[in-house]
Formats: sequence, C-alpha cells, structure tokens
Amino acid sequence: MGISVHGSKKREVDAQKHLKRLHKIVPWIENPLQGASKEHLVFSQRHEANTLELFFDLFFVANLATFTAYHSITDSDTLYAYIGFFAILWCSWFQITLHDVRFARDSIFERTCKTVQFIAFIGLSLVGSKFQPNEKKSDGEDPTKINNSNFRILCYVLVLSRALLTLQYIVVLISTIVSKYKKLYIPLIMNILIYLAATIVFVGMTPAFKENSIGHRRIYVVWYIVMFLESFGSIAISCCWTMLSFKKTHLVERMGLLTLIVIGEGAIGVTKTISKMMGKYGLDPSGSFLVICIILVLVFVWMLYFDNSPHGHYGTIRQQIWSVLHFPLHLAIVGLVEGSQQVALARYVSLQMLKVDKAFWTYCVKEHLDGMDLANALAKKIQYYQFEKKAEAAYLMPALNDRLTLIANSTGICSAANTTSFQQTYTSWSIEYPDDLVTLLIDTTSALYETLGVKIPDTAGMKDLTATQIMFHAWRVIYVYYWSSLTLLIACSLVFMILIRKNKSDIFDWFSILIRALMLGVSACLVAVVSNEDALYNFISSPAVLPTCLVIIFLILIFDRVSAVFANWRLKKSGAPYAIDDEEHGHHEEHDNHGEISHHGSMDKGAAVAIAETSPLTASTAYERPQSIGGMTHMPPALYSPPVEHAPPMFNSNGYAPVQNHG
Repeated sequence: MGISVHGSKKREVDAQKHLKRLHKIVPWIENPLQGASKEHLVFSQRHEANTLELFFDLFFVANLATFTAYHSITDSDTLYAYIGFFAILWCSWFQITLHDVRFARDSIFERTCKTVQFIAFIGLSLVGSKFQPNEKKSDGEDPTKINNSNFRILCYVLVLSRALLTLQYIVVLISTIVSKYKKLYIPLIMNILIYLAATIVFVGMTPAFKENSIGHRRIYVVWYIVMFLESFGSIAISCCWTMLSFKKTHLVERMGLLTLIVIGEGAIGVTKTISKMMGKYGLDPSGSFLVICIILVLVFVWMLYFDNSPHGHYGTIRQQIWSVLHFPLHLAIVGLVEGSQQVALARYVSLQMLKVDKAFWTYCVKEHLDGMDLANALAKKIQYYQFEKKAEAAYLMPALNDRLTLIANSTGICSAANTTSFQQTYTSWSIEYPDDLVTLLIDTTSALYETLGVKIPDTAGMKDLTATQIMFHAWRVIYVYYWSSLTLLIACSLVFMILIRKNKSDIFDWFSILIRALMLGVSACLVAVVSNEDALYNFISSPAVLPTCLVIIFLILIFDRVSAVFANWRLKKSGAPYAIDDEEHGHHEEHDNHGEISHHGSMDKGAAVAIAETSPLTASTAYERPQSIGGMTHMPPALYSPPVEHAPPMFNSNGYAPVQNHG
C-alpha cells in the first residue's frame, strides 16, 4: 500500500491504466485556418517555437559558422562578400519564418517542406565556401568567369526556396477558399505573386552565369533588390491586412532564438580563438585576459538584447519594423563577436612580433652575435613556433632557411662597428637591423600570421605584398568594421527601446535612450580614429580595444539598471497604480496576473484589467472539431466534449479560452 502526496486521490494516469491509448497520427496536411481567430482576425498556430523550427535554425547557424571559417576578412572586398552572403542567408530564413509563425502546422506536408528547405540551406553552405563576387584575381582573369558555377548553384537554391514558398502560400489560399474567407483572397494572392515573381527572376538570372560568361558583376545587385522587395512586400501586406499580421504569433520568440543562435556562433569562435592563441603553448596571461574579454562581450550583448526584449503586443506596425530591424542587429552582432576575436588575434600577433623583434635586437645590437652563432640563435627562436608542423606556414620554411643560411655565411653584420648607428636601448618596433635580419623578421611575422588560419588572398592588389603588410591592412579593415558593428548594435538597441515602449514614459525610458545616444556618439568617434594610422595601429595592437568595448556596453547596462531601480522606487513612493511587466513572457496558460495593473503591490479590483492580448485566441473555434484538408481528418481524443450552443466563452486565469490542441 503506497502513500500518495494527494491523500486518497488517485493519480489521473492510474485511473486510465486499464484503457488502451489512442495514438497520435500525424496528418498528411493540415488546414492552417485551425489556428486562426475569427474574433480577433489573426493567425496564431502556437505560442512558442516547435522542435521543427528549432531544427531549421540549426541549419542557419551551420551555414554561418561554415562561411565564417572559410572567409578571412582582409580587405573591403572580403568584408562586402561577408555582408552579402549573410544578407542572402538571413533573408531566406526570414521569408520562411514569416510563413511558419502564421500558417505552419505539423503534418507530413509541412515536414516535407522543411526537408526541402534543409536541402536549400545545405546548398547555400556549398555556395558560401566560395562566395567572393568582387574578387580580383592576380592573373588578370575576370573573377565572374571563375565564379559562374558557384553562382548558378546559388540561383538554383534561391529558385527552390522561393518556389516552395509559392506552393506553401497556394496551400493557404486553397484553405481560405474552402472556408470562404473572402477577405484573405487578395493578400494571399499578392504573397503568391511576390514569391512567384522572385522565382521567375532567379530563373532568369541563371543564364547570365554560363560557363564562359564574363563581365556581369552588376547582375549581383538583382539578388539583393529582389530580396528587399519580397521582404518589404510581405511586411506591407501584413500591415494592410491585419489578419495576416504577427500579433498573436511567436515571431518575437523566433527572433529572440535566432539572436541567441547568432550570439552562440560567437561562442564557437571563442573556442577556435583560444586554441589558436594558447592551444600549442599553454596558458598565457595576456591571451587569457583577451578570451575573458570576448566572453564578457558575448554576455553583455545577450543582456543588452534580452533584458529589454518585448513582452506582449506593442503595436502591429511597430512589431513589423522591430522584426525587420533584426537584420542590421544580427549583422552587427556577427561583426562585433567576430571582430572581437580578430582584435584578440591582432593583439596576440602583436605580442609575438614584439618578442621576435626584441630577440633579434638582443642577438644583434646587444650581444653582437655573428655568423653561425647568430644564425643558430635566430633559428632557435623561430623553431619555437614550429612552422614546419603547420600546413598554413610550411611553404615559408624554405625561404626562412635560405635567410638563415645567408646570415650564417656572413660575417660582421652585427659587429659593434656595424651597429653603432642602431638604437642602443630597445624600444618596440625599432626595425633597425641589417637588411638580412629585417627580411628574416618580416618572413617570420608572415609565417606567424598565417598559422592563425588567415588566408592570404590571391588578388591583384595583394600579390606583391608580404603577409605582414597584408596583416596591417587587414587590421585597418577589422578596426573599422568592429567599431562600426558596435555603433550599429547600439543604434538598433536605441530604436528597439523606442519601438517596444507601450506604457507612459518614465525616467528609465529617458535615461536608457540618453545613454545609448551618448555611447553611440562615443563608438562613432572611435571609428574616426582610422584616419590617423599611427594612432590606429598603436590602439589595435594594445590590450585596450576589447576593454573599451566592454566599458561602453557596461555603461549602457548599468544605467539601465540604476534608472529602472530609481523609476520603480519613485513610482511606488508616489502611490499611483502601475503596470506589472511579465517576466519570461511566453503566453503560456500557466502565467497568472498577465499584464495586470497593481496598486502598492496588491490587486485593485477597480484597476485590475486584462490587456487585449489576453483575449481568447480561438474563441469561436475553441470547441470545433479540427478539420484537415487533403482527405484526412485528425482523429479526436478519447473523451471529446461536444460544443454547447450559445455558451459564453470560458476563461482561465490568463484570460485564454481553453483550446483543444490536436496538432
């Protein structure tokens, strides 16, 4: 005889042990109108992402991680290629998400569509590995001819993606025709025409990338024009026809999850960075400090976004703008987290170059080593980095050995007489050695740079430069996009704070906007440092870049917290009624006191109200037997209650009507 925490009351599962269970059968195809609210005129399939949507997001981050691994940003062309591919990837994800949050219901058809989308994203990863539209080859050959095959594949992938979206919207249109939702015919037809037109344009672009076609760079712009127009068109339609808006959907959660994934891609980069910096030689104080700074950047960016994520509905059009602005936000986050890693590597390379530089100065200017002794000392210092074991730098070993052999066979190059003109007290970056040592130092630095996995581009502008020269040029590009990314991130955060506000403004709102505007100006001023080369290279090779970024974001976070605490204290002291914002808002039925108004922390009967968002989502269809299109009806559960005619809707503590979920 067992003891039950509920006394003599049997568990519900025990009461049904003698019954056979009715198995869930995934229907072939489901009617998306099952998730529509006739009362509020919106589509709302579910209030949180399902596993299939999360599975799809993994293909996004896999593409992003692969593209980042294959593309080192060393000049403006590689930077523009990175932004261009990210735009294609993000817009494809966004168009699919706009459909899924409103119309997608679990069915064999939907799972098949998702599988096709997975294939399309795998095709994007193939394209991304060689995506370089503006590359200028060193042999003078037109790069468009070399990239033709890759870009044809991209066109095929985009055709597949948009054709599938066209089919999915046709299915939704058929459902509305069957149900006689005449008001939705026009907007759905417009959506179909948008994606059909995009499909036709991408098909029409394919012949431009024939095997031997050359000189068609401007056609790349068509990709971005089409994706801008289809995004603008879909958002505009959802604004004009409110039943196709995202008011009751889980779009906020989908955007939040993708933001988390984009930040998480930075965590992947941190593991690679620490292995490059300390994987071979063990822990290093400077390297450890830089890695901790990168981790804090990730944490602070997460706090900056999720501490101020919207709760509940805050305006249909504002929500559309908020969702679209996630493109520059995600681009800024990617630039910031990737830039943080590149800044850390720049500092690491700078320190290693200083060590080599000081060793060369010591052997030559201070100790006056000569001939074989000098060559052996230099070789021992170079061997520490084990370039011969690293594929990226192994090709430079013959040149390094030739330089060492030349130095070993020379005499008197570092004698006291020959070094009197060099500085006798070491300062960083003196580079005052005999020519043979200067050349060896540059080759050693080039090898060190390439061991970090930075690809030296085979382009016309880079052909005659050493890796060291390319490195300094890349630092300039890294610096610009790093601080530009932070500036864009703060700008997006500022606009978000304005868009998501739905209550009367207080001191928190004013201070949060003010501190973001100030930090926006500071980060923009830091971008301007690029105009002074000496200041630029001194700053980026110092340990101050990452801490400066941290201080800027930290100031925003601390002012947000202090102003929020003060605003709350002031409001409670005033005795006025106030709105309680939800914590971890997720639209679940378990949430109580949803969006209520409080007076001194307790409920005021006269003031307590439920906001509009808590009205029943499917009041008119809560008890309807779910219908399925495509010849298959979803079977009801074992205990099915028939509808009570003309019964008033019943609400739980959240204000939601109880809804049978059969999908």
